[in-house]
Amino acid sequence: MEHMLKGVYDLHIHTSPDVVPRKCSDIELGRRLIGAGMAGCAIKSHYFDTSARAGLIQEQFPQLHIVGGVVLNRSVGGINPEAVERSAQAGGKMVWFPTVESRSFQAFQYRENPSPDLSHLLTVLDENGMLIPQAKAVVETAVRHRMVVGTGHLSAQEGMALVAEAARTGCQMVLTHADNPADRYTIEQQQEAVRQGAFVEHCFFTTYFNRTTIAEIAVQIRAVGCEHVILTTDFGQPKAPYSDEGMAQYANLLLGQGFSRDELRQMMVDNPANLIFQ
Repeated sequence: MEHMLKGVYDLHIHTSPDVVPRKCSDIELGRRLIGAGMAGCAIKSHYFDTSARAGLIQEQFPQLHIVGGVVLNRSVGGINPEAVERSAQAGGKMVWFPTVESRSFQAFQYRENPSPDLSHLLTVLDENGMLIPQAKAVVETAVRHRMVVGTGHLSAQEGMALVAEAARTGCQMVLTHADNPADRYTIEQQQEAVRQGAFVEHCFFTTYFNRTTIAEIAVQIRAVGCEHVILTTDFGQPKAPYSDEGMAQYANLLLGQGFSRDELRQMMVDNPANLIFQ
């Protein structure tokens, strides 16, 4: 496995400490990445800024490249540019718009049951479908600090509005797990996002937990081109493999779909390294 993962980055890993059980701690993750021959990762929490933690891991494992960032859920004030500013000052490299507290995500979760009142949850659009000022301020803050911005668990409509704003301002945007049914972007939307400068993220979580088949992932990747895709795991769930194991499994499945090792290297090594570490 070490040969397959040499130089690989996983820019979407959930570790402990967290408010829910996680597969491993920050320190165990660092040891596993080194053992697998990986180059680095981004650690993520739905509720806490991970920038300072990433700095501590980096100090303990200087041969790795570790980054953190902030997810704009309610625990950091929601769609809060001040939280982004402070994250950047602490070394944060990534910003994710609302995830588990996204109004559209929770509407999807309750799609087969009577939905509770979700009006207190988060959206980036006003009643006219336009980006709210706070969302624009977040993008502007991220641009100023050269942070990469993920769409989180927002709807595709919301995500595409952010992509347009990112294109206008020069912000680097990533469609977070674009294949996930909760926020699924059509192939046409993915292609349009790429035309506007965004990257498309595909997470092994979606396939491992039987949300989207590997064959469909392959179709979506081919539709936009490997040069516009990053592969991650979004792992950290106790029942999931470790992230290094997940990246190896993902690579093997995509090899079975006809992708070359050079194409996998582009999506797992070159693209994430160019996004974050240069």
